[in-house]
Amino acid sequence: MRSSLSDLLGVLSDAVAPQRVRYDDGSPNGADTPADVPVTVHAVALNRVGRSRRDGPVLDLELRVAVECHGPEQLDNMEQLLLSVERHSQYSIVSSSEYRPGEYEQSIRDGLGFLVRIPVALRFEEPSGPPVLEPLIAKTGVARRIHGRLVDVHNKGIPDAYIHAHSSATAVVSDATGHFEVLASADELQHFAVAVRGTEREVSASTSSLPVIIRWT
Repeated sequence: MRSSLSDLLGVLSDAVAPQRVRYDDGSPNGADTPADVPVTVHAVALNRVGRSRRDGPVLDLELRVAVECHGPEQLDNMEQLLLSVERHSQYSIVSSSEYRPGEYEQSIRDGLGFLVRIPVALRFEEPSGPPVLEPLIAKTGVARRIHGRLVDVHNKGIPDAYIHAHSSATAVVSDATGHFEVLASADELQHFAVAVRGTEREVSASTSSLPVIIRWT
């Protein structure tokens, strides 16, 4: 989980370099006040998305962090940060319609800002046989959000279809234009179960470039 957060901090730092990005872990600020550091990041929530199996059991988590911009260059920094996050498909920005009541006001405490989702896959070993006293050994892996579109033979989007990535614990429904978004593993080749108007098929697709296109033929 720490490595996933560190990766995002690296992306944000590169976007506003040579200006600084500070991670606020709740400890006393000391000399690092918002006036001294133009970008502040802090964790907001850690949510369980689901549970899946890909080379073993995986707990799919979603870490939400707040990114705040301060000072006279906050608008320019916001622009660069938003563009930088958008270029990395494993992250997604929380839209205004997805905020819980009061979440923005509680998360963005100074200046302007936005919330980012970081997918985290927590691998663990299931005990087998009689119970043992040794603790479970957990390993963190990287998950990502896959953006895609389900289309027919005429490249027209198919709405209201159920799409389930085998590496994910949950299914999603395509929107009116056939677009969908699912949390899945980092594997390039993904296998999907797709159901359209009661007919289900197994489809495999490469996710080396996004959005991925799934064709219903």
